[in-house]
Amino acid sequence: MNLAHLRYFETLVQTKSYQETARIESVSQPTLSQAINGLEKELGAPLFIRKKGSVELTREGRAFSNYVRASLRFLDNGIDYVQSTSGRARKEISIGSIYSAQSKDWSNLIYEYRCLMQGNIKINIEQSTTQDLLRRVKDGRVDVVFCGKMDVDSDLAFYPCWTQEAALVVNRLHPLSKRSEVSLEELGHHYLISYRLNSPLSHEITQLTRGYNLRCNYGFNDEITLASIVAANPDVMAIACNSWLLHSFDNEVTRVKITEAPQEFRQIYLCYRADIEKPQVVESFIELTKKMFPEKEARL
Repeated sequence: MNLAHLRYFETLVQTKSYQETARIESVSQPTLSQAINGLEKELGAPLFIRKKGSVELTREGRAFSNYVRASLRFLDNGIDYVQSTSGRARKEISIGSIYSAQSKDWSNLIYEYRCLMQGNIKINIEQSTTQDLLRRVKDGRVDVVFCGKMDVDSDLAFYPCWTQEAALVVNRLHPLSKRSEVSLEELGHHYLISYRLNSPLSHEITQLTRGYNLRCNYGFNDEITLASIVAANPDVMAIACNSWLLHSFDNEVTRVKITEAPQEFRQIYLCYRADIEKPQVVESFIELTKKMFPEKEARL
């Protein structure tokens, strides 16, 4: 299978246009068509549905695209690694993050990294859920991610960075909004909402609420959803991470300390591939992160 043809394929996936792909790849349209037809013949399946002026991936094409994207990304990383050892260092890094991780700690780290690289770096930021980000870093679509932790995976390394507290999110019209802290024992007659029990926070939520007779709907994904529901209904309260996302609702809700909640409720990790050599720009980012957030003895 021709490597150049795979790159043509990936570009065509992005542009959906033979004309634009030929321009980007500096080839003629007949050459491009021949390359794509050759791939389809070799695979024994159509990859695109041809339409007037554009193309659309088939089911087989979508599946093949995922593998091609990951393979090309790993290949490019290998090229970058070898070139960096000979003085031709890569000047780009892709960083994934869950939304709630992008706090002041995260911002300071990105700033210090730019300073370390003397501004000579392009930083691509991708935002998504923990589950999706772990897939992306595993298949090579991003270099590092900041997220929670799911199942153990020997291909991935997790480094603990910073933590977030838990809080009771209360509508400002509710009497409990005047309190500085509250115990879970007081909440048995209130309707609560919190994160899904199949989320990265399932263990933390289960540990916190175990043994308390709470009426809690564990059916939500993030702080924005939880806070928006509380903001619209004074009779509902949420157990949530006290992340910067909650500040968007400061006019409608307040955050009350939960007596039983540990201060380090949610752990934010830096995650990266543990089983491959990485370009110097990625190694430098990992080293800086570990320097700025040294591991605490309790985490070892």
